[in-house]
Amino acid sequence: MNFASYDFWSLLMACFIGSQLVIGLTKFFKPDTSQLTGKLCLAATGLILLGAESWLTLGAFLWVVSLSWIGVLIASAKNFDKHALKSRIAFVILLAGQLAPLLYYKYWTFLLKDCLGIAVKTPSVIIPMGLSFYTFQKIGFWIDTIKNPTSRPKLLDYLNFCAFFPQIVAGPIEKKASLLPQIETIRYKIHRANIEPALKWIVLGLAYKLIIADNIGALSGKFRIDSANAWQVWFECFAFAIRIYFDFAGYSFIAIGLGLLLGVQLTLNFRCPYWSSDLREFWRNWHITLGTWLRDYIYLPLGGRRAKWWVANTVIVFLVSGIWHGAGWGFLIWGLLHGIGVVFCGLGKPWTRFGLLRWAVTFAYTTAAWLFFFENDPQALQIKAISLCNPKAYGLGFLNNMPDVFTEISDAFTLALIFFLAIAFLAMEAYGIRKNLEPYQFSRKPAICLLLVFLTVLLAPMEESPFIYFNF
Repeated sequence: MNFASYDFWSLLMACFIGSQLVIGLTKFFKPDTSQLTGKLCLAATGLILLGAESWLTLGAFLWVVSLSWIGVLIASAKNFDKHALKSRIAFVILLAGQLAPLLYYKYWTFLLKDCLGIAVKTPSVIIPMGLSFYTFQKIGFWIDTIKNPTSRPKLLDYLNFCAFFPQIVAGPIEKKASLLPQIETIRYKIHRANIEPALKWIVLGLAYKLIIADNIGALSGKFRIDSANAWQVWFECFAFAIRIYFDFAGYSFIAIGLGLLLGVQLTLNFRCPYWSSDLREFWRNWHITLGTWLRDYIYLPLGGRRAKWWVANTVIVFLVSGIWHGAGWGFLIWGLLHGIGVVFCGLGKPWTRFGLLRWAVTFAYTTAAWLFFFENDPQALQIKAISLCNPKAYGLGFLNNMPDVFTEISDAFTLALIFFLAIAFLAMEAYGIRKNLEPYQFSRKPAICLLLVFLTVLLAPMEESPFIYFNF
């Protein structure tokens, strides 16, 4: 379900046109059932798009959804007592069942081989697309039903909540209270009043993805990084920091646009995070719905900030965030670094009154931490991490070797252009913040969108590239 691919848009168009024909016939013969028919067609669209990725993707999704629905049925039964022993046993069994595909496809090798030293066969298939996202979303829906058992939805509305295609594979991780009421009243059609704002979000998302993220991704595969050269390692971290933000934010913007076309307001998952002045603010603006999920279902149940052990609670949450992103020691270290940073920022007053300095340190810290996110080679990761902390790795000789990163001089000029455009996007974000505009409002002005369409057509790579977070 790659929003940046022709196949996705052509299949979505075919599903939508077919659905409108079915809905039109229903209106002619049974007008009172047209909304029900629309919901059935919407659910079918989501399942078809998932199935087009692979049968495994569809099968894993239906497994998690089915077990979550069983949990919802149990929780909403009249005689349900969440404190009873049998209810707790059922909760553990169903939770384990929902997490089973995630544990097997994502963590099987890491847990048994890397952690326990047991030789096991690696799963022969890649992680089903969107598995981490919709597993968390369905567990959250189930827990919310346990807290409020009188709010059980209809099965079809629940299925559409789960299979709403704009957000199914990479978020936002919508909560029951925000998305379900919209799904219950949805009509599967294009909402004319939303066309203009929706297209602006889609144009901005495609520009972020195709102009910036995909070009950096194509060029980074050619980088020749000397792990002992701190300047080159910083360069690699910076390139990835820009790439992953524009890639993931681009997906989120397109998801918002698609939702608006259907009359659904999805949660904005990013709010200009690279302009944050400390790590707490960064995590209030980066992958917002994941942070909200971790807060509501892990941090607060542990006691939150009010507990004496709030430092441990914070670190645990960020360790979970790290391992959610990927199975490896690097992801755990990445989560730990952010946990430690958030704890430090929450200890008292800001360590400096100079906002520009706080921003620079925050950006540098998050940029360096990305090293543990993207580097899969343990040996290279160790050398690069040591280089960043080694003053000798910043020598003038190492700086003079910066051009060695590129195999061709044309790649350097191309990347310089992409970095310039990325900085221009970030500058527009900063301008909006300074003028107290809505996030990304300036970037969605009609004249800017027309320019982005032109630049996207001109600069988008010929080869399709999946979104980075599809791997999670």
